[in-house]
Amino acid sequence: MKYILLLLFLIPVLSFSQNFEGTLVYENDIEIAEKFSKQLGMTKEKMMESGQFFEETLTTYKNGNYLSKPNKGKIKVVYLSERNEILTIDKKSELVPAIKAEIDLETELKEKSPKITVEQTDEIFLNIKCSKVIVEWETGTYEYFFNSDYLKMDSTLYSNHKYDMWSEFLKLSNSLPLKIVKRMDGMMTITMTLKEIKEHSVNDKIFKLPKLELSKEFVVTKGNQVYYEKK
Repeated sequence: MKYILLLLFLIPVLSFSQNFEGTLVYENDIEIAEKFSKQLGMTKEKMMESGQFFEETLTTYKNGNYLSKPNKGKIKVVYLSERNEILTIDKKSELVPAIKAEIDLETELKEKSPKITVEQTDEIFLNIKCSKVIVEWETGTYEYFFNSDYLKMDSTLYSNHKYDMWSEFLKLSNSLPLKIVKRMDGMMTITMTLKEIKEHSVNDKIFKLPKLELSKEFVVTKGNQVYYEKK
């Protein structure tokens, strides 16, 4: 939950009868808690200037893999199901930080799973009425809005993706989110609202990673982080 870039992932749409393949464009917004903002001197404008926050996120899905990137900048986040890692790749950096997706960090540290519920809502996005999955950790709450008749996705493709409770959300929704609200208590709230759906064939080349080796300088023995360096 600590990576702001990872926290970031209107036209009428049709119901898809199989797993969605293509790109979803989300409009992002952020509200920073006043005390947290004053302590760190952090504002939305400063975060945008430093490349920590982007107004749009484009996420492309295919066969259990996804690539997420901002509308501007040279950073991309890649998830490959065979590695089960979420890698942040910056063209300007030789260091590639990664998240072990099989680990939900708070669950591991506190040995307590979050509370997960499903609720009906009156929320409508892209003319679609939504339900929502609510994930409640001790440090914050996520809300995933969905409609199981749209943006269908086989949950088994992401069965090992425990990070952000993505696998649990998909088990309940069997579809991709139309809106995501991520509340980190005392820090900030990030909202991602779907604004455009682009159904298209995806070339597997977009998921290709540079050659990587484990970093000898940045070594983490606990938690869900691992660091690589480009060869």
